[in-house]
Amino acid sequence: MTYSSEISRRSPGLFIFLLDQSRSMSHKLGGSDRSKALEACDAVNRQIYELIYRCTKTDGVRDYFDIGIIGYGFQAETADSLIKDSTMVPISRLSETPLRMERRTKKMTDPDGNEIETEFEFPIWFEPIANSNTPMVRALKLAKQWVDDWIAEHPDSFPPVLINITDGAATDGDPLDVARELIEMGTNDGKLLLWNCHLSESKDQKTLIFPDSEGDLPTTDKFAKQLFEMSSVLPEPFVKSAEERSLAVSENSRGYAYNAGLDELIELLDIGTRTPSSNLQ
Repeated sequence: MTYSSEISRRSPGLFIFLLDQSRSMSHKLGGSDRSKALEACDAVNRQIYELIYRCTKTDGVRDYFDIGIIGYGFQAETADSLIKDSTMVPISRLSETPLRMERRTKKMTDPDGNEIETEFEFPIWFEPIANSNTPMVRALKLAKQWVDDWIAEHPDSFPPVLINITDGAATDGDPLDVARELIEMGTNDGKLLLWNCHLSESKDQKTLIFPDSEGDLPTTDKFAKQLFEMSSVLPEPFVKSAEERSLAVSENSRGYAYNAGLDELIELLDIGTRTPSSNLQ
């Protein structure tokens, strides 16, 4: 069975987040008073925090994962690493280098069963940016270079997982060809997984998570079909993970979400990042 390699410090996994930072990301997410850029950054920060938590043992943060973050659109037609002076880094490095700490609140249940709010310090690695165009093709090509180098060093590891968060409007060509090239890459354990989180301004379209047919897509958004086609079909372990969350999925479902708010976006990202780490060694 593929997609079953154990994650260890000797055989780490790889996550690359591709983050659209174009000017259209400053627009509000459909049905929300928050910008798409803010929702996207919040989701990535929370996922990095969750991954670090899962890698934290009594001896510190173990390097079960390498992490890469590519931002695209913040400077004309460029795509670059958002990790200073690096491409992909062991997760322990991210744990040591947040930009700042932010005080947040969360609801908890006390020993008497009462719901209370408690404050905690939350690390912020990336701030929302929305500027210039959307060079998604360049971002995917850069990710392809990184993946190629990483696979050469980790041929037997769990396949890389790439998560692209965008509003869909590439301005430097058709990203479908390079996306297809990426999906055909992989390790001895399976093909690379490319997930697309499609942020929309529409207030009328319902949220879609893991659709299995183009017929489910909104006809009013011309980029939905393209991003759906760019997304990997869910392997069996991920289908099971989605079913455990009572999501409607099938063997043809793809790693694609449309018009997602933060809760839905986190759910997509969480399924994308949780299954490979189920057997950390």
